[in-house]
Amino acid sequence: MSAETANKTTTADREIVTTRVFDAPRELVWEAWTNPQHVVNWWGPRGFTITIEEMDVRPGGVWKHTMHGPDGTDYANKSIFKEVVKPERIVYSHGGGKKGGPGIHFEMTWTFEAVGEKTRVTLRHVFATAADRDRVVKEFGAVEGAKQTLDRLGEHLTQMGKNPPAQPAGQTVVVTRVFDATAETVFDAWLDPAVASRWLFATPKGKMKRVEIDARVGGKFVIAEQRSEMLAEHLGTYLEIDRPRRLVFEFGCTPNPSAVTRVTVDIKAHGARCELTLTHEGVWPDYRERVTSGWTMVLGHLAEVLSKEFVISREFDAPRELVWQVFSDPEHMKKWWGPKGFTVLAVKMDFRPGGSYLYCLRSPDGHDMWGKFAYREIVALERMVFINSFSDEKGGLTRHPGNPNWPLEMFSTVTFAEHKGKTTLTVRWLPYNANEVERKTFDDNHPSMNQGWGGTLDQLAAYLTKAKS
Repeated sequence: MSAETANKTTTADREIVTTRVFDAPRELVWEAWTNPQHVVNWWGPRGFTITIEEMDVRPGGVWKHTMHGPDGTDYANKSIFKEVVKPERIVYSHGGGKKGGPGIHFEMTWTFEAVGEKTRVTLRHVFATAADRDRVVKEFGAVEGAKQTLDRLGEHLTQMGKNPPAQPAGQTVVVTRVFDATAETVFDAWLDPAVASRWLFATPKGKMKRVEIDARVGGKFVIAEQRSEMLAEHLGTYLEIDRPRRLVFEFGCTPNPSAVTRVTVDIKAHGARCELTLTHEGVWPDYRERVTSGWTMVLGHLAEVLSKEFVISREFDAPRELVWQVFSDPEHMKKWWGPKGFTVLAVKMDFRPGGSYLYCLRSPDGHDMWGKFAYREIVALERMVFINSFSDEKGGLTRHPGNPNWPLEMFSTVTFAEHKGKTTLTVRWLPYNANEVERKTFDDNHPSMNQGWGGTLDQLAAYLTKAKS
């Protein structure tokens, strides 16, 4: 018996399983489930409507919505996505219920199985106890509600099939560029406001005034730059976000923001490098040459920004599981973290997206300084993304104790790659929310960063040797 089969057996008395085969391809069904613009049209039993406050379909992302019953009762819901494997599987933890009630808590798994041109969808609710399951079935009619919800999904899928997304009219522009950076680094540069402000639609003499990015399917972005007497605004809505392979968004800009076009960014990884292909559909014929030149310049700016990124790699004679463990466990981190000669005095780690790592380092001359990681993304054994900063003992941001012009925050990406039993760890650093003086300070201090990180990785290598013995 497999572990998965055994787990299902042990939860059989406290779960609700509903299955339906839809006459629609799996990609369309996935879109209907994960795009809030579609979800509002079918989610919930008949007679219910839904208001979505937030739907960020990625590991660690939040889905907040309120279901409005036909009797006027509101049911607040909040879910945290734990696993998203496009287009196969989604797992989230859920909490909610009507106001003043005891609440509902369960783990939900959606699976999407291609059956020829059709799709089998399975919903699996797992409750803490059989009594919780029985209460939800009796009080909320959960079994019938799930069936009605899938009925409504089927009806919406039929409408989606009859009315596929309109393809932009006009011509298509394609621009390709190879970057000396990983696919993940290039992809993230499109969605992180601090990085995007340095290159996306930025011009040499312009001054960036507004950068707002809601990086989720259905989310919008606004990037506005002052160019002489004109405020150039670039607007869009994200249609697909598949890190680090593809990004698709509707796009418009002044002076005619209603003329919406579509941009697709495809990224192919080639080891530590990647190739980006940008396809812009719906371009007016008279603007084709200008648009091609514009995107070529934009990607050039991205390459320039990434060339100033600080990168350091080290290969360790240790398996990836061990290297990951000593970088994610506070007791291990105390034994090696920090520049050479420093010791870790105190740590507090909440290792999850949205969590933090607060630590205190003592220098060889006895001075203490606090630092903090604010975790943004964690993919087990592969990468962690966090904002690194100096701090006080309560976690409040502070300046570099020896350089007041050092960026207050650093966008940090650490990746782990295994080959033949050894692990290559790569650290990437970029200033976050930095001004021009801070960015220049960062650019001028790559040698000192090499020295600091080099010493830290030396200590990690020595600790891994001890940990293996």
